Amino acid sequence: MSHEFAFERVGIVGLGLMGGSLARALRVLANPPRIVAFNRHRDGAERALAEGEIDAVADSAEEAAGGKDLVIYATPLDVALEMMRDHAAGWGDATVTDVAGLKEPLASVAGELGFAEQFVGSHPMAGGTATGYEASSADLFAGETVFVCGGAAESERIEAVESMWQAMGARVRPIDADAHDRLMVWASHLPQLVSNVLSRAMAEAGLRVEDLGPGGRDLTRLAESSPEMWTSLLDEASEENLRAIESMQDGLDFLRTALSERSLDEVAQLMRATREWRREQ
Repeated sequence: MSHEFAFERVGIVGLGLMGGSLARALRVLANPPRIVAFNRHRDGAERALAEGEIDAVADSAEEAAGGKDLVIYATPLDVALEMMRDHAAGWGDATVTDVAGLKEPLASVAGELGFAEQFVGSHPMAGGTATGYEASSADLFAGETVFVCGGAAESERIEAVESMWQAMGARVRPIDADAHDRLMVWASHLPQLVSNVLSRAMAEAGLRVEDLGPGGRDLTRLAESSPEMWTSLLDEASEENLRAIESMQDGLDFLRTALSERSLDEVAQLMRATREWRREQ
């Protein structure tokens, strides 16, 4: 099934893994839009231009965001929040979206600025630990879930953003911003933090990455993620993150007690229950 791409002029702010992949994915559409992009490190944008993935390099983020049909903020959350405040006056009638991991902070700012009807939050559940334009790929979003939080946006703008992601091969999942953000704490933030703490424990025990088998490598992969991307996300959802950590701590306390008391039947019961949960998905 084909999905019509509704935008002729697209501005992308940020050409790292996500923004670069967006540019590449848009370029291979049957009727690609004109893409103007800004990147903090200009060499990444110049490379995208030389490769034909974008049509022009903007000298500033404001230039990339002004006079477009669609503006995409492919930056960390705190940067997107700051830039939205700085750029709103130049959006005109553009539809505005993003790729950040939390949606309510951005939706709130859009409302404060008087642009709630134009902002459609997006969160692709795609990516990796590699960063920068060189890590980008045209098929990064193919087959992956993209949460779309329409909020107070006009229905035609929501439909247009959903069609954009579908045109890239993604599976769109509409969701309320608050529900999305709570889900992400448990589905994304907690695994990230657990991976960091597990990696630290292994390092302090003298282990090296080459000592790990497939399971250990899987569980510690997220430790390579960018701290710059994560700090603002963790700050904005701090209370829910604390609840998630407390739940994890309760589980570790249970294991400590069970193992110290040699209650291996209880450990086995936990393993059976979690195996059943995992296989039901």
